[in-house]
Amino acid sequence: MKKIKTIIKPFLNKIVNFCKNHWKLLIFLLVILLLVIFWQFKSSQKNKAKLVFQHPEIKNIVKKLEVSGVIDAKEKARLRFAGGGKVVYLGAKEGDQVKKGKTIATIDKIALEKQLQQDLNLYSKERLDWENTRDDIKDRWIDNTEKRTVDQAQLDLNNEVIDVEIKTEAIKNSALYAPFNGVLTFSPTAVAGTQLLATDYFEIVNPNSLIFKAAVDESDISKVKAGQLAKIQLDAYEDQEFDSSVNYIAYTSSQSSTGTVFVVEFPLSNPDLNVFRIGMNGDVAITLAAKDNVLTVPYSATKERDNKFFVDVKNGPETYQEKEIQVGLVSDDEVEVISGLSENDEVLIPE
Repeated sequence: MKKIKTIIKPFLNKIVNFCKNHWKLLIFLLVILLLVIFWQFKSSQKNKAKLVFQHPEIKNIVKKLEVSGVIDAKEKARLRFAGGGKVVYLGAKEGDQVKKGKTIATIDKIALEKQLQQDLNLYSKERLDWENTRDDIKDRWIDNTEKRTVDQAQLDLNNEVIDVEIKTEAIKNSALYAPFNGVLTFSPTAVAGTQLLATDYFEIVNPNSLIFKAAVDESDISKVKAGQLAKIQLDAYEDQEFDSSVNYIAYTSSQSSTGTVFVVEFPLSNPDLNVFRIGMNGDVAITLAAKDNVLTVPYSATKERDNKFFVDVKNGPETYQEKEIQVGLVSDDEVEVISGLSENDEVLIPE
């Protein structure tokens, strides 16, 4: 024991002497330490999440379904000359209004008629060859080689008949007519004298038939009904909304990158090709259901388990308890509360 005291006493004396000689430094270090502790305490208090509570509100609630789509037209036609040809007359320019039955363009019939005469001559020649062959084999047996020659002659004759029919039809269709009132939205040429290919086309659109077409996923299509109100927002006019409604729901499905979808159509009121253009992309919000003046809480404040809804209700300055509620209409942002809460309650709003 004496030995321990002999060791400790000099050590304590050294500490006392150090404190006497460096008391200013020790006070300075103590102040720094207290400041660090105080700063950490304030930071922890500042970072401590403050509970946010909100009273349920009486308001209107709307459940919507938002899908993407594109502008199209119910009456849209692409007119082509079956065999192409040289344009000799243009009855309308791109952008012109056209009435049903108006001549859009005609092609040179002279060349087609010459080609038809040539095909008729070839047909007559093949016909004579075929009849000679048939007379030659009428009363005798033929082998397989000769039979194949006869079959080939028959096919050649059939092909000439088809060529004559094609040219005859091309002459009949040497003029293109507007099938309905509309606007010529595309023309492959602006001048006569141009040689058109069979793939070249004139496009006519009836602006009064413009629609917005959206693809609704099969998991949501049962919620969509004819007559439901909708608002369309186009990418080209982000600050505008256009009122519409569900006009048509496709009976057959289509395939998209997201799976099976059904096309839903929405008419565009007061269509104007200077505003609405075919191919414009956008979104449509369909009103599936709506209720006015009902008690609501934010959807973010609810929790769902086993098909039941719960909220955390304030029961003290910084405390709360979970409570089950009965809900009605549920939207993306709000939940209708049928029972379990009143306007006097306060529910926890998670951050």
